[in-house]
Amino acid sequence: MKYFTVIFLVITSVLTGCKNSGKVTIKNQESTTEKVAVEKNNDQNSDKKAMHSNAHKVVVIEKIPAGGYVYLKVSEKEKEYWIAVPGKQVKIGATYYYDGGMEMRNFESKILKRTFDRVIFAQGIREKINEVGSKPKKETNKKVNAVKKKNTTRKSKVGIIEKASNGIRVADLFENPKAYQNKQVIIKGKAVKVNNGIMGVNFIHLQDGTTGNGQYDITVTSNEIVKIGDIITLKGTVILNKDFGAGYVFDVLIEKAVVLK
Repeated sequence: MKYFTVIFLVITSVLTGCKNSGKVTIKNQESTTEKVAVEKNNDQNSDKKAMHSNAHKVVVIEKIPAGGYVYLKVSEKEKEYWIAVPGKQVKIGATYYYDGGMEMRNFESKILKRTFDRVIFAQGIREKINEVGSKPKKETNKKVNAVKKKNTTRKSKVGIIEKASNGIRVADLFENPKAYQNKQVIIKGKAVKVNNGIMGVNFIHLQDGTTGNGQYDITVTSNEIVKIGDIITLKGTVILNKDFGAGYVFDVLIEKAVVLK
């Protein structure tokens, strides 16, 4: 009988221990779950903060319109410097945000006839830090391609211009750009848009009345001074997928062009 009592007490003790052990295990699981949930929440908050960690908060001190750009002297953390953004209504003394850009040292603006020790070409500025900013390059390229497909039926308003001797047409370039990659070409057309003094060069939009793959406007960079409406012959090098930074990406570009006549 004594042995039976002892065995009974041992079994009861073991069962009680297992039961208590189960409670401890469940408690630990709950604590672990709570810990993971807290860590996950903290990670999400960190991600939200990181979204705008690269944004620059600046106050505009001075502004100078120039061509399609506005040069802004800004103050950031007691430091003053210049940025340039596409034409936008900006108020002196107001606070804005931007996400960086391409920095140019000793940049000479031919329009302003002035040299900046340092200027940052940004894609744009916004009034609130959490406003929708610039899209990643891949998305931007998708958007550009979508626009191209949508505009395949559009045509240049410029009448057909005679092709230059030993030259190519705009249509030739857009229909087979790889054939001209990194090669010099001669092209004749009408300057329909000109932006001077951007990132150290002049941007000329040239059309000759022809269309290739829905495109009829070729962008040319040059140090030459050209007026809108001029019919000119240019010689330059074809560059594909040119990325100037600050949102300036071109699928096809004629670079370092000179005016032949």
